[in-house]
Amino acid sequence: MAMQPAICTSCGGKINVDDIDLNGFGECEYCHAAYKVIDVITIDGLPTAKTLLQSATFAMEDGNYEKAVKFFDEIIAIKPNCHEAWWGLYLCNAYFDAYYQYRDKYGNSGPLVKASIMQTTIVKYAKRAIEYAPQETAAKYAESIAESLQFIEAAKNGEFDVKEEPSGQSGCYIATAVYGSYSCDEVYALRRFRDEVLYKSAAGRLFIRIYYKVSPTLAKHLKKGGAVSSIVRRALDKFIHGILDR
Repeated sequence: MAMQPAICTSCGGKINVDDIDLNGFGECEYCHAAYKVIDVITIDGLPTAKTLLQSATFAMEDGNYEKAVKFFDEIIAIKPNCHEAWWGLYLCNAYFDAYYQYRDKYGNSGPLVKASIMQTTIVKYAKRAIEYAPQETAAKYAESIAESLQFIEAAKNGEFDVKEEPSGQSGCYIATAVYGSYSCDEVYALRRFRDEVLYKSAAGRLFIRIYYKVSPTLAKHLKKGGAVSSIVRRALDKFIHGILDR
């Protein structure tokens, strides 16, 4: 069957297809009459967002989340405000977070680490999906992340606080020893300072390497409490207060 060009029935002008809502609406470039275009597969030889979304959905159903992410990224490159693609990226990245047991890049875990990872994924992907989605769909998205937001709030409030030890080789040993918990806000603030400030300079990275060599031994003595532990804690309190005020 021969392919027919999309021509406006009112003025005979060319119909330009806009795939922004994934439903294939078109508009005459001259009189601006609106048309519904069924099953738009490609536009000018390129796959539409609707086609890519279908491929991404199939990839997720097959359990191939890496492939799905690539399709969703392609969709956003075409239509940056496609809420379906942002939500798909949220689902994929939430799956990756759970698969890797909510550990940060240093191998650390715990309620605050999990809460931080969950919040990052929500802000980066889910919030954008909610922003771009129609009201009814946005409400469904918001309902889907409500439980995760409750966990994040509870973790920040210390409801899951336990006497945790850092896993891996990059825990804040001294701070954990004096504060008694790896998941408390003070230790979390120091870890962020390490990641966001110290790691960005050669001097900072050298300090971190030295710290990890000597801190496990010092931490054993600080766990016993006493005057030295109190002095270190007061010093850390002042330092933390300073970096939070920046």
